Amino acid sequence: MKKDKTKVLQRIRERIKPENRVYVEKNLSISQQVYEILQKKGLTQKEFAHMLGKQESEVSKWLSGLHNLTLQSIAKMEAVLDEEIITTPLEACNKYRKIEYITLRVYATTNESDKASDNEYNERVNFEKKVKLESNAA
Repeated sequence: MKKDKTKVLQRIRERIKPENRVYVEKNLSISQQVYEILQKKGLTQKEFAHMLGKQESEVSKWLSGLHNLTLQSIAKMEAVLDEEIITTPLEACNKYRKIEYITLRVYATTNESDKASDNEYNERVNFEKKVKLESNAA
């Protein structure tokens, strides 16, 4: 009997169109994003519905992950929450490309009595400061 159920489920899964899979995945992702924002802002679904001027039951359908959300309804949610719900890959690239990374060098000794290493460290730091000062003056 268990084999029959497995085969039936497999046949059903095989019949699902790829665009339907993508549709459900995207809808669930949007719903999850909205829930994350609501949680971050400390809002309940009821408060969110009130902010949108909608019934709580309608917002519940929207956030079920199976409702056909329009761009207009998503835009309204973004405006009310003052947060992005959907970001295109191009927007993400432009937004996160602006982040600058710095590299820090850390020097440390493992033994406080190792004065030679401490002196070497101080000389290296002073040398690096001097080189930076000279390069800034140029």
